[in-house]
Amino acid sequence: MDHLTVCVMDDIQAVVKGISSTIAWEDHQVQIVGTANNGEQGWCLLTEQEPDLVITDIKMPRLSGLELMKRASDAGLRTKFIFISGYSDFRYAQEAIKLGASDYLLKPFTPDEILGAVLKVREVIEGEQAQSRQLEQLEQKVESSSVYIRHSYLLGLLRQEVGGFMNENRWDELQIDLDSSNLQLMVIEVDGYTRCENTIHLDAEIVPFAVQNIVEETLNRHTRGVVLRESRYRLVAMFNTPASMTAPELLEECRLNVEQFSKKTISIGLGTIARRPQEVWSAYAHADKAIAYRFYSEGNCIFQYAIVERQEWVAPAYPLEKEKELFYALKCGNESTCHRIIDDILEEWQFSEGYPEPLTMIRLLSGLAFAIYRAFCDEITEEERMRLEADLMVLEEMRSLTFDGWKGYIKHFSSMGCEIMDKKRLTDVKQAIHKAQEFISMNLEENLTLNLCAQSVHLSPSYFANAFKKETGMTLIQYITKMRMEKAKDLLVAGIQVQEICQMLGYEDRPYFSGLFKKYCGMTPTHFRQMYLN
Repeated sequence: MDHLTVCVMDDIQAVVKGISSTIAWEDHQVQIVGTANNGEQGWCLLTEQEPDLVITDIKMPRLSGLELMKRASDAGLRTKFIFISGYSDFRYAQEAIKLGASDYLLKPFTPDEILGAVLKVREVIEGEQAQSRQLEQLEQKVESSSVYIRHSYLLGLLRQEVGGFMNENRWDELQIDLDSSNLQLMVIEVDGYTRCENTIHLDAEIVPFAVQNIVEETLNRHTRGVVLRESRYRLVAMFNTPASMTAPELLEECRLNVEQFSKKTISIGLGTIARRPQEVWSAYAHADKAIAYRFYSEGNCIFQYAIVERQEWVAPAYPLEKEKELFYALKCGNESTCHRIIDDILEEWQFSEGYPEPLTMIRLLSGLAFAIYRAFCDEITEEERMRLEADLMVLEEMRSLTFDGWKGYIKHFSSMGCEIMDKKRLTDVKQAIHKAQEFISMNLEENLTLNLCAQSVHLSPSYFANAFKKETGMTLIQYITKMRMEKAKDLLVAGIQVQEICQMLGYEDRPYFSGLFKKYCGMTPTHFRQMYLN
């Protein structure tokens, strides 16, 4: 303890002054917080200061020291008392000890006797405080242990675990403050988080606890309830049906309060009522099935099993013809067409008769994603295949994605494939144009038509013509002419006759060749040779 607070009371002022001022109390961490000369003043001082210790004459005017101690005890004050008296009558000492006095000193006494008595009281108080702290810590541990055991038991009920689950008396043994014959179950999920997310950050840790506190406060305002944290972003609440409102109304208040006070949204699935602890797992399974329909929404809503159970639905058919059309667009790398076909397929699924069970729809969507992947497998490199497979694995794990989330991801996945195919096609075209240039270079004496050149690299004439110009910056005719003229220069320098060069480059008409050469080089073949020789 920091300081021992002391009040001194005696009807003789000299005694009060002597005790208060003749001892260096501060050296012993003792603080005199007040003095009094009669019992009534002493009582007012005692209630005002609530000191650790009172040193008082056992007999004082208006209110004796013994009566003062009785009042303090009745008022629940934990103040210790040291009595002093000029009377050696054993009756007073006996009464003081019976009331729990810490010490009894006869006048006259020395400062050392007073100091010794006070320090003994200090040791007693410090011992009591240490014991109190230990007891408090023990109680906290017991309470924490009890809370943990209760929560473990309740989570065991949700999972239908053996052991305590089968014990009919376990509920009462754990003193769970809920009516076990009327238990409502709801599952709560924080919107905006995926179950595969592993990144730990401050917001991710605080939000679930904030939601848990808000829901607990809302429930306990109207009924009795307990909220369990089943997983990182998933809570389960068990509560008794309130008398003042329906369960859906209570859930709506929980949803609104979370949105208002945490600035986050939640989705809630309401199950059926359990009439005994052994039925909790069934009610929980119904709540879990209800919240699964969050898949078709953007969250911040409530789903009731009683409504979901009545829905009739037919599993949507898989559109094989649309899939073939999609595969063709994928192989062509046509992103816009792919997205349009995906929209058509998903719209047909989404607006089929009723809402299919979410797990059924997830399987369809997963199947579509893998079908897109298969369309690329034969066309891509090992590195590209591994990249797409990594994305597929992430998609497979993200089971809390909504329908729109899956739609966006499948489109993104198809875009990745189209990008790969487009790059591959551009690479293939470059290689084809390069091969065509080699073919032209080796066959300059032939009649090099568009059809012949396109056929040499297995491309359609129109596609080849466009691709050739895009790659080389020249039309096919311009390129062939350029190559022939450059070859003609070499032959002229080598001393080959013009007529012979015409035949070697596929020109039958010498004047036509000379005109082309002059147009290309700015001079006739003969002039070019003379200029080179000079």
